[in-house]
Amino acid sequence: MKARLKDIAKYLLFLGIGGLFLWLAFRKTEWAKLVEDFRSADYSYVIYSMLMGYAAFISRGLRWNLLLEPLGKKAKPWNAIHAVSIGYFANVAVPRAGELMRCTSLKSTDDIPLERLFGTVVLERVIDAAILLALILFTFIIQLGNLQHFFDQAFANSDGSAAQGPDIKLILLGAIVVFGLLAYLFRRKIQALPIFIKVRELWQGFKEGFKSLSKVKNKWAFYGHTAFIWIMYFLMIYVVIFALPATSEISLANGLFVMIAGGMGMVVPAPGGIGSYHYLVMLALGVLGINETDGLSFATLVHSGQLVMTLIAGVLALPMIYRARAILKKQ
Repeated sequence: MKARLKDIAKYLLFLGIGGLFLWLAFRKTEWAKLVEDFRSADYSYVIYSMLMGYAAFISRGLRWNLLLEPLGKKAKPWNAIHAVSIGYFANVAVPRAGELMRCTSLKSTDDIPLERLFGTVVLERVIDAAILLALILFTFIIQLGNLQHFFDQAFANSDGSAAQGPDIKLILLGAIVVFGLLAYLFRRKIQALPIFIKVRELWQGFKEGFKSLSKVKNKWAFYGHTAFIWIMYFLMIYVVIFALPATSEISLANGLFVMIAGGMGMVVPAPGGIGSYHYLVMLALGVLGINETDGLSFATLVHSGQLVMTLIAGVLALPMIYRARAILKKQ
């Protein structure tokens, strides 16, 4: 009973987080302009985005199979792909539930032990987290100019005339120096903090995860799928910029900046990234000089397209998983 109440409380918390971000995103919306954006949008680009999103699902399923092979177990390719689809489908309703759903789905169709499936999923998360962190760092470096412009705009004079905001490079340098000094002076107390212990465990997980990559037989296929997945993640966002006149001039580098903002929004524990994705993408586009309503229109088109694709993929995968489960029981 207590466990159920805890799950309900957690889900309500996730809903609350999503609701808060939705309010932040839509509170200043020009509704007439938002409706006009949706009417005039070129939805062919949204369809391209949906196809690219599903291509990433396929590649992720095939990559998962490569991780299973060294364990002496290999699923049928489409079973793995459908399990991935069901995992993302579950995440729309309950954040973080997808890992459990995809593993139980594949266990039921290919009789692979759950503990082995969970181990490979943890490895996938470690790899994707490392790539996301690397992209965040790279994007931050190449977008220093945009961030400086953002600070200049934030510190503009009340009459609208230009003002020089604080130099972000100096802020970063100062923050690094201060953080390093405090970390050294209070290193023993910091090492005893629960959050430090969690970070250390996470780092150990990173190292163990990358060590296990040596067991993958076809490493080039694994690297190829990983690169393809992240290229699709980028393109499924970038192609939608051509759906709206206000965003059609965004460069590739700025598109990467928007992708990272959206990725951070999806990490927030809101159901399906609803609200958090919209708000953070809108903020990123605001840094690039895009009107808030146009930014929200763009975020809604991308998110809605991927949400519809995920729902369709999940619904189509359910009978296929059921059929594969029935075949396994007959064997």
